[in-house]
Amino acid sequence: MTAIIFPLIVFAIVAMIHMSTTLKIKQLENERSQLKAEVAILQPYIKRQRELNQRKAELEQIIRVDQEIKANFVSWSDNLAKFINQIPRRNGRFEVFLRLIDTKVVPPDTRARLVKQGMYDRKPIAIEFTVQGEAKNDEALIRFVKAFEDNPEFGINFQRGSRTENGGYAFTATIGITEKGAAKGGEANAR
Repeated sequence: MTAIIFPLIVFAIVAMIHMSTTLKIKQLENERSQLKAEVAILQPYIKRQRELNQRKAELEQIIRVDQEIKANFVSWSDNLAKFINQIPRRNGRFEVFLRLIDTKVVPPDTRARLVKQGMYDRKPIAIEFTVQGEAKNDEALIRFVKAFEDNPEFGINFQRGSRTENGGYAFTATIGITEKGAAKGGEANAR
């Protein structure tokens, strides 16, 4: 009897395992089919999400470029107006006449070096104006230099001066606008 019962039990167990495995395979296949259907339904949304992520990356790059441009923007007209407005006048008239104005941005690493060297009264200069001009007399030249020395938004390096035939002074100087004083835009125009 054991010879008959044992094979039947083994057959029953194998049949149950086979049926259980077949059932599990069908459940997994159904689940896979449902997931494929869901992926197919979501495909347009996934594609749109990829497009949006790509557009976001492009916009972030544009924003970085915009911020870089804004960070390096120099309002030349406003800085020139600020410089000209600092030149002293007597009775509303300039007593110093500028023949040449050359201007440039001072790079940050150069600013630190200039401060270390004691240039511009150790003020960190962002914009430099190299000027050549003529002062009406020695008092006008002194007022000119003092106007830039005394203002915390400016610094001056007087380089050369010589008496002219008419009693004035021809001079060369480099005038700097400090980092804090440099115009970012919207300054008053020259008077």
